[in-house]
Amino acid sequence: MEFAGEVIEWRGPAPYHFVPVPDEECAVLRAAAAGAGYSWGLLPITARINSTEWKTSLWPRDGEYLLPLKDAVRKPLGLDVGDAVDIRLTFEAEPRQLKAPAKRAPRPRGSREPISPEQLRIVPANEAAWADLQAIFGTTGDTSRCWCQRFRMLPKETWVSEGPEELAARLHDQTAGETTTGLIAYLDTEPVGWCAVAPRADHARLLRDNRVPWLGRTEDKRDPTVWAVTCFVTRSGYRRRGIARALAQATVEFARAQGADAVEGYPDFVDGGSVGTLAMFTAAGYTEVSRPGTRRAVLRINF
Repeated sequence: MEFAGEVIEWRGPAPYHFVPVPDEECAVLRAAAAGAGYSWGLLPITARINSTEWKTSLWPRDGEYLLPLKDAVRKPLGLDVGDAVDIRLTFEAEPRQLKAPAKRAPRPRGSREPISPEQLRIVPANEAAWADLQAIFGTTGDTSRCWCQRFRMLPKETWVSEGPEELAARLHDQTAGETTTGLIAYLDTEPVGWCAVAPRADHARLLRDNRVPWLGRTEDKRDPTVWAVTCFVTRSGYRRRGIARALAQATVEFARAQGADAVEGYPDFVDGGSVGTLAMFTAAGYTEVSRPGTRRAVLRINF
């Protein structure tokens, strides 16, 4: 699909620059999205402007689709609000989403049998189906409202102001690219856990509002080579069985493979919850470097 469009700015989800897709093309895309069964109305595509090509997802808004232009794409092309661009879109439905889902092992109800790391298959999120990540986050509770965006939201943004649909769309975009932001754990074919690990500088609220990583330290907040483990989610029915601990161990090699110079975690002594526990990080080889207050610590591995 090829069309001409104009760069606009909309202060909704990050990024802020978009190109609206014309009405006629939107109608075709809506039919394609419905046929492929994509949740939240998102449509993963490959976009091309001149010789620059990248993978992203079209965002639905007011009956049309918007093509997001991240700064990493927009700035090298010299594009700004009001500029006209010629765009080529390619949509290829993921085979896993068109086929009938594979039969999964029955989910244990109330089981507390420990799960060893050897029983799990842990993969980068961009190697998993979006439906698997949705299954882990569920449809009720805090995880279905936050979608791992707590430390990434911008000033004045909240769960309520942004809404679960938009926050889910952000996580979809963050996990679908060549450089993904987390890991997914499988028990046999069942998706059972998620862990967020990404450059520390990518977390706007961590940089701005959270004193834990910075108190008593002289750290460059914008250093892209330091990564952070910020979130664990274990699927209902599999909790307290060692899945988060195995994910914490997997963050080390994952961050190293992405070129990180160091990786950090910020466990909570009172309620490990979504940020993890001290024991999880210690077992994974992290070393405590600071303790800002009575309930939080900074643990780190330098590569």
